Amino acid sequence: MDVSVKSQKKQKQGFMDKIEKLGNKLPHPVLMFIYIAAFVLVLSAILGSLGVVAKTPLGDFPINNLLGQKPIEVLKVGATGTEVAERYSNGLSYVIGTAIANFMNMYAIGTILIIMLAIGLMEQSGYLTMAMKSIVQATPMKLVTPVVIFLGVMSNMASDAGYVVLIPLAALMYYTLGRNPIAGLAAGFAGVSGGFSANLFVSSTDALLLPFTQAAAETGDAMAGTQLAGTLSVTSNWFFMMASTFLIILIGTIVVDKYIEPRLGKYNKAEAEVEPEHEITQAEKSAYKFTNKIMLLLFALIILTALPIDKNNTIPLVGDLSTTVELWGKDAEGNAALVAADGFLNSIFFKGDMVIMIMFVIFAVSGLVYGFKSGKFKKAADIVPAMVRAMADMAPIIVILFFVAQFINYFNDSHLGVYVASLGANLVSKIPEGSMFMNIVLMVAFIFLTAFVNLFMGGASSKWGLLAPIFVPMLMVAGFTPAGVQLIYRIGDSSTNVISPLMSYLGVIVVFGQKYKKEFGVGNLISTMMPIAIAFLIGWTIFAIIWALAGAPIGPGTAIFM
Repeated sequence: MDVSVKSQKKQKQGFMDKIEKLGNKLPHPVLMFIYIAAFVLVLSAILGSLGVVAKTPLGDFPINNLLGQKPIEVLKVGATGTEVAERYSNGLSYVIGTAIANFMNMYAIGTILIIMLAIGLMEQSGYLTMAMKSIVQATPMKLVTPVVIFLGVMSNMASDAGYVVLIPLAALMYYTLGRNPIAGLAAGFAGVSGGFSANLFVSSTDALLLPFTQAAAETGDAMAGTQLAGTLSVTSNWFFMMASTFLIILIGTIVVDKYIEPRLGKYNKAEAEVEPEHEITQAEKSAYKFTNKIMLLLFALIILTALPIDKNNTIPLVGDLSTTVELWGKDAEGNAALVAADGFLNSIFFKGDMVIMIMFVIFAVSGLVYGFKSGKFKKAADIVPAMVRAMADMAPIIVILFFVAQFINYFNDSHLGVYVASLGANLVSKIPEGSMFMNIVLMVAFIFLTAFVNLFMGGASSKWGLLAPIFVPMLMVAGFTPAGVQLIYRIGDSSTNVISPLMSYLGVIVVFGQKYKKEFGVGNLISTMMPIAIAFLIGWTIFAIIWALAGAPIGPGTAIFM
């Protein structure tokens, strides 16, 4: 090998080693949010004692001393301007008295738990694994890469299924077809991790990010004079993420087939240490076919229920779309009233709770039918352990969310959120009004900032918990919607997952690779995935710019810019 090539590889490995060491010095996300929450309390005490005030166009927000003995007034922006939302006798009564409410008021918790119950049934029954295997095995060789990436993208609805099932399966599939299995591993990893935010359905990521965006958007509403926080839902990024699924497939296929696999060269099968894959039994095949028929029937029933089928815009099980589907909202004066939906995309079938419950039914039915038909579930009582195991996977997230909830409320109720946002807003206000060019520059800068931060800090929700309170209000002042800010964050966060040394499954994937190449290590994996990360970051950013310039909706009733 040429000396200069060896030197370049050594430098690249050294750089990634430095990133890995720096990232490993970060505390556990739970501890990190405990430290940050404590820092916010101390900072509020210092600035509150100094009489610092956040001055906004809608009123003044004095910094509350959350550790002091003086009464605390939490200000919010109401219909008539700044008003007192909550009062506490002192800082201690605030910190202790709000801890449980802070946690329980996080909308995402219920949504996450509900959807994971159904995904747990689908995964534990074996249906999810069976579906992946069946689709990959039935795919023509020319279409293997796009199908593997597509399955990887879709697998992020479940917790770990893509990492532990699809990636090794993809490598084995390439090996069986006489192609380089490391290229298959790269294709699976690209879909599962690089395309983490993309999906044809609403995923758990949508629910995880929502509470941070909503809390930050309340501050943004105060700064920008808008009322957008209440319009956010788990479907706010849905349309863009659906389209992104096909973009990720296209980019990933081109990079894997045209660059990565030719660069890896012809594979020597003598290097492989592969155990025979579990053969699909006839009972599993029969159960899978039967479940798919039930699923088609279920989809037909849902479509029949949801779509207006006559000229009066009537839905069979709901009634007249124009008067009843929107349910209760607010009239022009801010009073509760029955509000008419102005179209099908704004109807109840695109509200967050309805989407989640439809997905719950689809996933749960598929898991139950396959489980009983295949013999995995012998009796009704066997269902409970499957759901319990799914909830066990959620335990770390629930623990993190408790402390994240405290941090978010301390940051906002101390008015530090408004203060930081006001400082950023002053900078953003210097941008010429209506300057689309500068807004695009801000968009690209935030995407690349997020992509860089992702190299040093794992966990999409924990990063967003830190970035949202600062950047959502700041960019809302510049004309972004909170859903738009969340969307561009997700682009940067997903793109560099495949080269982040802190990605929790990095070591597991290296082990998968060592089955086919004994000397395969972290450096090999990162150097293999680097072209994919760069292509995703650039391609996805360009795609978002085109989408924003076109003014297309990124979800029901929302776009990137206001």
